Amino acid sequence: MTDGHQEFFDRLDWFDEDHCARLDDQLTWARERCPVVHTGFGGGMHVVTRYEDLVTVAAHPEIFSSAMPGLTSVPVALPPIDVDPPLHHDFRAFLNEPFSRSALRRYAPVVQQLADELIDRFADRGEVEFVSEFAIPFTAGALAKIVLDDDNQQRLARAVDAVTQVSVQNTPESFAAVAALAAELMAEREAAPRADLLQSIVDATVAGGRPLTMEERLGVVTVLLLGGLDTTRGALAYIAEYLAEMPGLEARLREPDWAAHDLDELLRYTSTVSVMGRLVVEDNDLLGVAMAKGDRLAVHWRSGNRDSDRFDNPGQLDFDRNRNPHLAFGIGIHRCVGRHFARMQLDIGITRLLDRLTGFRLAPGTVVQRSVGISVGAPRELHLRFDRVAR
Repeated sequence: MTDGHQEFFDRLDWFDEDHCARLDDQLTWARERCPVVHTGFGGGMHVVTRYEDLVTVAAHPEIFSSAMPGLTSVPVALPPIDVDPPLHHDFRAFLNEPFSRSALRRYAPVVQQLADELIDRFADRGEVEFVSEFAIPFTAGALAKIVLDDDNQQRLARAVDAVTQVSVQNTPESFAAVAALAAELMAEREAAPRADLLQSIVDATVAGGRPLTMEERLGVVTVLLLGGLDTTRGALAYIAEYLAEMPGLEARLREPDWAAHDLDELLRYTSTVSVMGRLVVEDNDLLGVAMAKGDRLAVHWRSGNRDSDRFDNPGQLDFDRNRNPHLAFGIGIHRCVGRHFARMQLDIGITRLLDRLTGFRLAPGTVVQRSVGISVGAPRELHLRFDRVAR
C-alpha cells in the first residue's frame, strides 16, 4: 500500500540496518509514484530519487547548495564538497592535477606491490575475511603512500578506524577524530615542508590569492581521508562478493582490459557513495514539488543509477550496455575529484587478486554483514574461500 511506503520514509533512519536492507525496494516505489519523497529523518528532508531530477539538482548549485553535504549536520568544513561556486573552482584547481590519470599513473607499481604483499599473507590459507584483510589495508595503504605520504602505521590504523566510524555512526565525535588526524599531518608539513600533495594544500591559495584557513586545510585532508578509505573499500568488497556468487564474472574480470569495459557497470550497480545532502537556498519548484529556502535534500545517487527511465533492466548487472552515464561519482561540478584514483585501485586490486587466486566462494556457515549510512549495502564482513591459480 502507498501509505505503507510513505510510512517507511516518514520513519527512515539511514543508519538502521533493517531500514537499509529495505531501502532499495522502497526507492523503486518512490521513483515510480513519489520521486521527490519526504522523510522525517533529521528534522525532515526531501529524497531525490530519479536520474533526471538528480541531474537538475547538480546543474543548479545556485539553488541547491552543497553547504550541507551530509545526511546529518557535519561539525567540520569539508571543502571542496561543501563549497559552492565561485570558490569551489579555486579548491578544485589545486586538487584536479594530482588526481589526474597522468599524475596517478606513476604510482601504479607501488599499488601493485601493496596488493601483492597483502595477498601473500592469506594466499596459502585458502580463506580470507576480505574486508579486514584486503579491502581496508589495500585502500588505506594506497592512500598513505600516494595521498598522505605517511608511513606511520599506528596513525594509519587510527585513520582507518576513524573513517569507518564516520561511515557507520556519522556522529560529531567521529568527524572530530578524522579532523584531528588531519591536524597532525598539516602540522608536520608546516614544520618540515616537502614536495607532496599535503604540502600543496599548505601552499594553496583561493579567492584571489589568500592562503587557506586552518579550518579549510583540515577540511580538505578530511575529505581525502573519507573518500580515499571508505568508498573504494566498499566497491572492492562488492566486487569480491559478486566473484563468489556470479558464475562467469571471474572469467570476464580476467580479461586484460576488463576495467575499461566492465568497471562502470559494477560502479553503477554498487553505487558505494549512495546518498549525499544539499540545502535549498532559493524557493523553487524545479523538481515538481514546492521547495522553500532552508529545506534539505538527500540526493540519492544509487537510486538514480537504478532508474528504469535511464537504464534498461537497472536492477541487474548488464555488461552489454552501450552507454553508461552512471552517477557513482556524482555529476556536475562536484563530481568526485578522486574518481581516477578509485578506478586505479579497483583495477589493480582485482587484477592482482585474480592473477593468483581463483574459485572464490562464500565460506560455509558465514553471513555477509552489510554497511549502513552513506555506503549502504556494501559488505563490511565477507568470509571467502578460494583456490590458488595453477602455474
